Amino acid sequence: MSALSLLFLTHDELRELTDLKLPKAQMRWLRAHAFPFEVSAAGKPKVLRSLLIDRLQISLPKNKQSEPNFDAIK
Repeated sequence: MSALSLLFLTHDELRELTDLKLPKAQMRWLRAHAFPFEVSAAGKPKVLRSLLIDRLQISLPKNKQSEPNFDAIK
């Protein structure tokens, strides 16, 4: 794994995320789902890995109770 693949999703990961193979189709999907991306000199979308991780964390259910319910043991 290269240092840049730590920062950006790989081509295979983009294909898995979008279910699309062609870069132009991937870019359409990314725009439709409001994923920010840059376009490389080769015309391929570049998505920061941290943006995907942040997006997925937002969609996970939050644990509403951060402390034990001490009233339950009375």
